Amino acid sequence: MQATVNAPARSRRVMVVDDHVASGDLLLEILSMEGYAVRVARRGRDAVATAREFKPQIALLDVGLPDMDGFALARLLKADPDPELQQIRLVALSGYAQSADTKSSKEEGFDHYLVKPVDVEQLLSLLESLS
Repeated sequence: MQATVNAPARSRRVMVVDDHVASGDLLLEILSMEGYAVRVARRGRDAVATAREFKPQIALLDVGLPDMDGFALARLLKADPDPELQQIRLVALSGYAQSADTKSSKEEGFDHYLVKPVDVEQLLSLLESLS
């Protein structure tokens, strides 16, 4: 299932990938109120299709998804033949805060790593820096 909210033309497109409905919907609401155009995908395969159609500039990827982990999804997005998708800025969202996880996330193509529950001010600051 995907959710879409339209935002001002000046906004950046952000894709949220999280199988936890409440988490994904909360991020959708917060980011939409901040003026971002947002789409939510609940599974990795859905995220690939959403990304190809929506062309997000930034993707927030839950590391633990039911059909593939966020690392595999990051690799798929970065390897996509569409040059726009290869340029997506990737942010890992995870419940794990160990330094080995953050190091492997960089090796897998993530630009940033945030620990859940995500601090909203930190997330908004990060998104602003990526815009």
